[in-house]
Amino acid sequence: MEERVGPNAADDPQSQSLRPEPTSPTNSDNNNNLSLQLALPPARRPLETYVIQVPKDQIYRVPPPEHAIIVENHRKAAAKPAAGGKKRKRPCLMILIWIVIVLVVIGAIIGISLAVLYHHFTPKAPIFSLSSLHVKQFPDRPARFDVTLKVNNPNEKMGIKYGGFSDEDARLIFWTKTIGTGQIARLHQNGGVSEVVHVKLDGPEDVPVPPNVQKSMNDKKPEHQMTLELKLNSPLKLNVWKLQMWKREMDVVCKFRVNTLGVGTKIMSQDCKTTLS
Repeated sequence: MEERVGPNAADDPQSQSLRPEPTSPTNSDNNNNLSLQLALPPARRPLETYVIQVPKDQIYRVPPPEHAIIVENHRKAAAKPAAGGKKRKRPCLMILIWIVIVLVVIGAIIGISLAVLYHHFTPKAPIFSLSSLHVKQFPDRPARFDVTLKVNNPNEKMGIKYGGFSDEDARLIFWTKTIGTGQIARLHQNGGVSEVVHVKLDGPEDVPVPPNVQKSMNDKKPEHQMTLELKLNSPLKLNVWKLQMWKREMDVVCKFRVNTLGVGTKIMSQDCKTTLS
């Protein structure tokens, strides 16, 4: 069964003719509408509920007033040591500065002392020089050579000890042949003192002396000059008072020339060198 739809009012020409025509609002109407809008209160938003989840360790609350007093007292008590700490830092800094100054002074004293010790107590080799040579001949045994030396200790603050360590620490040489061996007498010299040392050297038992030496030994007059060499070897100990400071090996070489090995022997020239090792 079909239903019949009536005509739409919008399509009806009669209804359109009966609809009042819209009129443009006047200024008075606009003012009335504006005042009406201002007079009306704003529409309230509907109430809403929010759920906020906060961890337990982040729950904040307002502490009671007495807590503020306690905190303030703690702050004042903590501020006093802080102010005192600044005062304490200054004495600590001064103590540190004084310690550094004392260490510098001690280091300077030690350095100066070492320099003085090095200057005054550096071991120096003794100075040897030949004073005389005498030759004694025997009919039943080899000749003996008596050598007199002058030894100067240049160490002003140190004494020296040497000699008496070996039976053959002194040798008398002609060219390359040894014509006499002997021992240096044990001797102790104080600092800056000169001593006279006598060394006795005996000729070899089974080896004859060279012909030139024998000829010069038989001279009645100085006719045959001879060039000889005296070698000394001995440990050298240097001590300050009774304290031994150094021990060195001493080697002495004296090259000299005599007018004769017979009667009236005189030393014409010499050159002595001493080395410490």
